[in-house]
Amino acid sequence: MTQKPGDNTTVGILNKKISHLRSAVYIFVAISILMTCLALFWIYNAYNTETPFETYYSVAPQKPIAYLYLSPQQGNYKAGDEFTVDVLINTAGSNVVASAAYLSYDKIKMEALSIDVTGSVFNMTAEKEIDANDGKIKITLGKPTPGIVTFNGNNVKMATISFKALDKTNPTVENISFDFTKGSSLYSAIFLDDKKGTNILEATRGSKIFIN
Repeated sequence: MTQKPGDNTTVGILNKKISHLRSAVYIFVAISILMTCLALFWIYNAYNTETPFETYYSVAPQKPIAYLYLSPQQGNYKAGDEFTVDVLINTAGSNVVASAAYLSYDKIKMEALSIDVTGSVFNMTAEKEIDANDGKIKITLGKPTPGIVTFNGNNVKMATISFKALDKTNPTVENISFDFTKGSSLYSAIFLDDKKGTNILEATRGSKIFIN
């Protein structure tokens, strides 16, 4: 059968349409896979309650790390209430000789009243200061070598801070937080007992305080 020139044109147009349709299908499938992955990632982060701060360390990590965090992670109070926040340490099995907790808090919504180091794992106090004008707290404590170790997830208390709730607030982010830059010893830090003063603070977690 002789193929007419018009037939070739029609076939070419059909092939182009099929090619475009195939490309659209590929793009749709790729977008669907991406959206599914993003949804799974969001679900994992929304419902995964395990954090590195309270992690149970049966074996110390090969690279020494430590964490500073506040407890409770979230609190609900009424204006006029007094409440406490614990500064806790997880050294993940490493011996440390000193810890510095530098904190910022919302000075309009709450008042820092006092810092109590009774029962702290450290027995020397270098700094214990509240700066109400700037909403800052500085706590630096130490212990002579061989230092302290929190192993097998036995996280321990560094200090307890007392606050007074002043005014209503519904925070979306932490309103008591650590001043922290990883690797810097100018802010919050935890120092390894290695006779070098190595700062092994890996991360920090503050608190969200709701006041009604």
